Amino acid sequence: MANRSDDNLLNKWNEELSNVLLPNSVFLAICIAVGFIGNVLVIFIYGFKLRGAKERYFIPILALADLLAVTETSGFNISYNFNPVEYDRELLCKWGWFFGYLTAMVSIFLLVVIAIQRYLKICRPFAKQMSLKWKRVAVLCSCVLAAVLSAPIPVTYGLDPAYNERYKVTGSACRRLTQENRLLSLSHAIVCNVLVFVFVWVLILLYTLIGQRIYKQLQQWDRGQKLSTINKKENQREDDSENTNQRNKPTMFRITFMFMLISFIFIVSFSPKVVIFILECIDDRFWDSMTYSTRLLVRFFDVLFIVNNIANPLVYAFLDVKFSQELKKIFCDFDYSL
Repeated sequence: MANRSDDNLLNKWNEELSNVLLPNSVFLAICIAVGFIGNVLVIFIYGFKLRGAKERYFIPILALADLLAVTETSGFNISYNFNPVEYDRELLCKWGWFFGYLTAMVSIFLLVVIAIQRYLKICRPFAKQMSLKWKRVAVLCSCVLAAVLSAPIPVTYGLDPAYNERYKVTGSACRRLTQENRLLSLSHAIVCNVLVFVFVWVLILLYTLIGQRIYKQLQQWDRGQKLSTINKKENQREDDSENTNQRNKPTMFRITFMFMLISFIFIVSFSPKVVIFILECIDDRFWDSMTYSTRLLVRFFDVLFIVNNIANPLVYAFLDVKFSQELKKIFCDFDYSL
């Protein structure tokens, strides 16, 4: 009778939490729909319609990482929300966390690679640039490094006991293990947080230098345009290659600003996850000690990083003229009579 009573109380607790987290589940479902459609369009347009554009080489690769991240992470978190303290699928739990970390790490490393490539392009235009070979090597290294950093996840995450003081019952939550492999878990958390901290500052530093360089070049370009107008009256012949470079600069600057905005969105959306990541390591009962309303709020901050995976297509649509033109063609040519 006692076991049956405990099961009933556990079911009641799980149902209460699931109902509290329902808005979060709805938000994640919307993220899946928006992220899937947006990133598929990005992969199709940049991968096939604008194929071969050197300035946009990393975009379809980043979109693929975002597509995998938003579908896997959002889907996994929805399953967690419906079984917050009655999770019984251990393999799904472990590998769900693993692939969530893997795709998130790949996105972070790709953003750093893109920042380095933009820095070389803008600040060191006469230095050796990233060749196609080195771009591919950079993508491969990003995936390998992300896999190495995510490798401990199946050991440090799993089904962890969750205790409710009001009902006096213990459930099973899919999260960082608080009882097993604690030293490995803390060590892994420290390494991941330090790397994310370093990469965030690398992004800030590189794009600050890029921004300063672009500002100076725009000033020089503006003065050059005025001088060019004067010179045209005296001499109609101009260097065609110089004119081409001048015409290409606005596009190069726009694409660079596009990546700067994408990196900014990543930093803002990922920061709450890092804070929660640290608090989970410090307090074993971080989640269990919360009130229901607080838990819902913290869960929204916990999954806010998914916005990074769905925002990029919107950034491309507003800032990349070629992408928006191809997007308009797709929707204009679509047969709405079906």
